[in-house]
Amino acid sequence: MLLKKNERGLNDHVSIVKGIAIMLMLLGHSGMPWCGHMLSMIRMPIFVIASGYCFKDYYLTHRLTFVRRRGKSLYWPFVKWSAIFVLLHNVFCYLGLYNPDELLYGWRDMLSQVPQILVMREPEPLVGGIWFVRELFFATMLFIAFSFLIKRKPLLWVAIFVAVAVTLNVMGLHFKLRDVSLMAASYYTLGYWVRGRTLRHDWWVILLLLAILATSAQFVPGNFQKMNAAWVVPNYATVMVGAWMVAAIAYHIDTHGGWLPRVIAYVGNHTLIILVMHFLSMRLVSWCIVLCTGMPKECLSHHPVIKDCVWAWPFYFVAGLMLPLAFDFVNKRFWKSLSRIPKMLKSGEKVS
Repeated sequence: MLLKKNERGLNDHVSIVKGIAIMLMLLGHSGMPWCGHMLSMIRMPIFVIASGYCFKDYYLTHRLTFVRRRGKSLYWPFVKWSAIFVLLHNVFCYLGLYNPDELLYGWRDMLSQVPQILVMREPEPLVGGIWFVRELFFATMLFIAFSFLIKRKPLLWVAIFVAVAVTLNVMGLHFKLRDVSLMAASYYTLGYWVRGRTLRHDWWVILLLLAILATSAQFVPGNFQKMNAAWVVPNYATVMVGAWMVAAIAYHIDTHGGWLPRVIAYVGNHTLIILVMHFLSMRLVSWCIVLCTGMPKECLSHHPVIKDCVWAWPFYFVAGLMLPLAFDFVNKRFWKSLSRIPKMLKSGEKVS
């Protein structure tokens, strides 16, 4: 599917794909009682495929530039937000957002977390959504490391990454080089291969893909984060079907015009802050439920949402989407206003 750019040179179609994918993630985490497994199979791989689609051939001869930029856009945010949530760990414990048996951190405990953060180990539970940032970073590093070979036969390397991931999984060696990272590299390479190819986006095609996806989800176990080696091939095929379906839907949204594509593209361009803040935002909904219904305070620690509150999934979804976007908007406005103070002071000195 050939994607179009707007007047600012941005690819709104890709942003819409990412926006749909991040909303599917929020629906899954909100406790929506339908399609849970189906959503978990496709939502995060779609991000990786879209990222691979956007890879520029310029980086094939400027690999260090690519590494620096991915370090700035992926590695640094992971380190920064992981450190912030470690520093806030005790605060969240006192507020009851973690399990009552969760240990408080002393300063030695916090210092011991530094090496773990720098090598991108598991983040704090309330910022656990950024595990995906880690896998995307490793995927891009694997891709750029072998890019001189991938460029010639990308589909072969899609299969190679999957085969190595399955081998590590079966042999129990995935702790040395995570099989998830290798699967992410495979999806990234698949996105790179798809560039310039046209996929059907008729509505009957979308309905057919949805039917295949729904049927596959009934029989194929596992997902991107929990790979079942025996089901890798059908799982991978399911991801391809889901990615095609979302890209086709995004095409129709993009060509529709009006406010809808702009809103979804805006969401797609702010996926990082949603990944970072959505679990914490959902805790605010849990707090409101506890306050209004008289549930035990321990329910605040339920992750990601209060158990047996299926009815509340729309509220969790809206909070997980809107509060991070509001935080990002206010945060940017604050720093922008702060940056103007030196200029205002300098201007005032000249006037006087």
